[in-house]
Amino acid sequence: MVRSTRRILYLSKHFGYPLGGVRIAHHHVAMLVRNGFDARILLIDEQRDSHFSEIVPTESLVPEFRIHPDDLFVIPEPWDVYVRQLSKHPIRRYVFCQNHFYIYHGLQHARSYAEAGIDTVFCCSEVISDYLTGVMGLDRAPIIHNAINHELFKPAEKRRQIAVMPRKMKIEARFIEGTFRQRYPELADVPWVEISNRPETEVAKILGESAVFLALGRIEGFGLPPIEAMASGCLVVGFTGDGGRSFATPDNGHWCEPEDWLGCTDRLAEAMREIDTDAGRRRIASARETASEYTLERMERELITFWQAEVER
Repeated sequence: MVRSTRRILYLSKHFGYPLGGVRIAHHHVAMLVRNGFDARILLIDEQRDSHFSEIVPTESLVPEFRIHPDDLFVIPEPWDVYVRQLSKHPIRRYVFCQNHFYIYHGLQHARSYAEAGIDTVFCCSEVISDYLTGVMGLDRAPIIHNAINHELFKPAEKRRQIAVMPRKMKIEARFIEGTFRQRYPELADVPWVEISNRPETEVAKILGESAVFLALGRIEGFGLPPIEAMASGCLVVGFTGDGGRSFATPDNGHWCEPEDWLGCTDRLAEAMREIDTDAGRRRIASARETASEYTLERMERELITFWQAEVER
């Protein structure tokens, strides 16, 4: 079934590592194509991303690429250059905001999205939507909730190990690990497994086997890793990065105040002792229930509803 012949073009690039926002854009395009839309990843370079399993239609924004008047362009929120360049064309421009902290990087030449010629801003979390409507004054900021592959991220046989993704907080990660070993010598032999520049299948394997996940969220619009860890049956300890407020509760993780590195260390030790207790099992069950809301089925349903309305107006 062909729903529309209008092209929906998600601008993207290859970052050299598996970035969550790029993964979400790939999910969107794959779902749109599956539902009869002409959707594509439009790379600003010619290097395709090999970190994700989904194969989606992809083109490059080379000089000979032809822009059609009825194209619908989706621009990442920090990309001011493309907001400006695409304003020269008679097309409809969208911003897919996955991180409200980067909004003003994309508005360096304008005071508002309306002034920048952006037709609609849609986003991936309640925290971002609240900022767009409550602070920036947008009439609406539709949410297409992030999702994970629950067939991939699920519990396996657990090991007494701590999984950590240190990319956004490398100094803090080293400090927390060192303090943990100094402050709790009885837990000093607990392995720390670093997840860095790994394909999605390896990330899922590590999380599935890990008892605890250290969430090092910083300036996040949402934060996929904690949800992946929750779905994988990890006891989650760490920081929401602000965007994680969309899902973090006292019942589903040991959440720490920003910059409370010592307190985070103590909560890690508490989590290691809690793993095999009723309290730990309840917290893990609550975390898995939270993660169960972030399904690809919900994302697809919301995505198709949004874009069907857009191509028809």
